[in-house]
This record gives sequence, structure tokens and C-alpha cells, in this order.
Amino acid sequence: MNPPSPAIFLDRDGTLHHDAVYMIRFEDFHPLPGVEEALRILQEAGYRLFGVTNQSGVARGMFTLDQVIELNDKIRHYFSEHGADIEEIAVCPHLPEGTVAQFARDCDCRKPKPGLLLDLARRHNLDLSRSYMVGDMERDVLAGLAAGTRAVLIPPREMARELDNTGRLKEFTTLLDFANSVKSQHQRGF
Repeated sequence: MNPPSPAIFLDRDGTLHHDAVYMIRFEDFHPLPGVEEALRILQEAGYRLFGVTNQSGVARGMFTLDQVIELNDKIRHYFSEHGADIEEIAVCPHLPEGTVAQFARDCDCRKPKPGLLLDLARRHNLDLSRSYMVGDMERDVLAGLAAGTRAVLIPPREMARELDNTGRLKEFTTLLDFANSVKSQHQRGF
């Protein structure tokens, strides 16, 4: 078996594209500036790419899990056409107060819990200690820290100082800024 790989876990809404509340139509997908280049840089630095997204609209009955999976496949295809391979976008469809009984429950996968990352790491042979969770919300970085990854908050927020005192949380203005920082470290042999 190959040694575990480092990975970049990416929140979907607000990190890869402009946040659209309860987005389910691909027509509403608008990548943030520089995201395609950032993903290529991270991949070239040896990181495997994965998405992790809470989609409570499933539990709320706003759309189906199949619709979310179909949208995620289109997003992955878009990035693939731009030279970046997001291997999987893992989804938490749960919400304790949801109206769809099948998904109305507490779970271990809804960020800030680390279940999505732990499951991806197990199934894809990923080294969490050499990986990053990147997101635009507190729940994203908390999920990464709980899973044992380093975490990146984009853009910087005041509350970040309160989240982590171990040095595993970094802040960047954009995903491209983070990717360029990783590239620079990679070139220096870190």
C-alpha cells in the first residue's frame, strides 16, 4: 500500500465560488477569482483535492441529495476542464431540525464536526497531519482542527484568533494567496 497522501479539503460555498444561499443550479455557480489557478498550484505541490460541504437544504426538503450530487459532479467537471482534479465532494445532508425524516438527525459529518474529513481520509488513504482544511467559516476551520489537519480561513476574520492557539490555523485573503504560500514553502523544501 502507498503511504498516505496529503490533501487539501475545500469548503464549497464561499470558498470555491461566490456563496449563493441553497445553491442547486449550476447556472448559479460563479468561481471566485483565481480559484482555478490556486487549485492547480496546490495539486502541483503534491496535494490531492477534496470538497467538503454541509447541504442542510436536503434535510429542509428544498432539494434532494441526488440533485446535490449532480451539481457537485458538474462543479468537479468544471474544475477538471481547468486543470484541477477535485477527486470527490463529500456532502453532509443532515440537520437535526430538518423536515425530511431520513436526514433530520444529529450526525458526525456536519461541520464543525470532523466526520466528512475523517471518512475521506480513511477511504482515500490521506495523511490528515500533512493536510489542510480551507474554508470561509468558523465551522470549516473547526472541522479541520478537530480532524487533525492544519486549517486556513479565507478571508481573515476577527474570531480566528480565538479558535486556535497551536499555530495550526492560518489566514489568507484569497485561496490563490494560500496556494502561492504553499508553493513557496514547497519550493524551499518544507
